[in-house]
Amino acid sequence: MSEPVKVAEHEVACPVCGQKALVEDYIHNIPYYGDILISVLTCNKCGFKKRDVGTLSIGDPRKIIYKVEKPGDERALLIRAGGSKVLIPEFNIEISPGPFSQGFITTIEGLIMDLIEKTSFLCETGEANESECGRVLELLNKAKDGLVEYTIIIEDYPGKSDIISNKTRYVKIEEEEGSSPGD
Repeated sequence: MSEPVKVAEHEVACPVCGQKALVEDYIHNIPYYGDILISVLTCNKCGFKKRDVGTLSIGDPRKIIYKVEKPGDERALLIRAGGSKVLIPEFNIEISPGPFSQGFITTIEGLIMDLIEKTSFLCETGEANESECGRVLELLNKAKDGLVEYTIIIEDYPGKSDIISNKTRYVKIEEEEGSSPGD
């Protein structure tokens, strides 16, 4: 794999202390995503650092469908591009991308563990319906333990997401469905 190539360097005001901070931009080619832009902001005055990664290429919009049917299926690698929506229809769960949505790489199990953590937080703060909290947390815990079957669907408009398994199915997202997740 090639090394990142620096393509730009400029100064901006540090968002923490207001002093000059350096931003360095690099292009790097990685598997599944293709060319990405890595931006690194560093403030030598206060020590603030920020890193951001964005894709520079897109693929064909598609739905990625993966059925978890037995223990071990949750070990499949999940690559979610920023701008992609994740659905678990059996649990009535939808993770929609926000305006600053970032991609991530995890396993199906990692996704379930993250959902347990976030759902528990929403339930503890009273921001969610109590009976719905109990139902969803019970399903997620059963999913974590491999006791229920469920489907992971990624609506992948950037065309850069995947679930690495020979069980994964791909369906092209047709033009009439819309070309972006916000439509």
